[in-house]
Amino acid sequence: MAELYNPNLEFITYGRQPVLEALRSGNMAIKSVWMARDAQGKIMQQIQALTQKKKIPLEYLPKNAFQRITGAVVHQGIAARVQFNPFVAEDGLAEYLSTLDNPLLLLLDQMQDAHNLGAILRTAEITGVNLIILPSKGSAPINATIAKTSAGALFKVRLLQTDHLPEIISMLQEQNISVIATMPQAQQNIYEENFTNPVAIVVGSENRGVRKNLLERCDRSVAIPQFGRINSLNASVSTAVVLYEVIRQRTFKD
Repeated sequence: MAELYNPNLEFITYGRQPVLEALRSGNMAIKSVWMARDAQGKIMQQIQALTQKKKIPLEYLPKNAFQRITGAVVHQGIAARVQFNPFVAEDGLAEYLSTLDNPLLLLLDQMQDAHNLGAILRTAEITGVNLIILPSKGSAPINATIAKTSAGALFKVRLLQTDHLPEIISMLQEQNISVIATMPQAQQNIYEENFTNPVAIVVGSENRGVRKNLLERCDRSVAIPQFGRINSLNASVSTAVVLYEVIRQRTFKD
């Protein structure tokens, strides 16, 4: 495994599913957990059991005390202070790729909407994406909002943040990984593309799409067929459509 990027991320995450996934994850530290005194339900019971098993401090609070911990968010009566490291170091990328049988990567070009980014991480985790590559600047910050909107998938994915996206694309191509951009105007659609070999899917920002300097580096572009009058799909929906076409081709060949 490639050396992970340092330093660690540390923040307070909130919401039942994100806190549960944080506790289930084996690659992070849970410093403390706060739970509402009147909390009920299966997930809350699982959280209590895991904190006890892992000897993590659990403090019960009145529900109106949570805002001073989490801020004005929908906390669902649960919060936790987490410390973890989802990053692969840029200089360890080639080593990390060498551990993968048939890489499926996702490159997100300045995805600034936290809800879109969180939804994409959730889909990326469930479809088995090996690595999500993000620019260091221009993307939504990796924080508790992303943890919540990804339903805790943030705690299970691998990320790489870089100031050198064009160079990263060239490096992937040197590793025999095809780099394919998603563009509404592309001549070829996703059902005409072969996704069975190592591939990196490039998804552009909500407003600008894939930037020209990155598009010029990609091997080719593909589009999702559209038959209605609305201009384009939401970025997270588009990403899900493409990733499930990759899964269809790789897993359900017949």
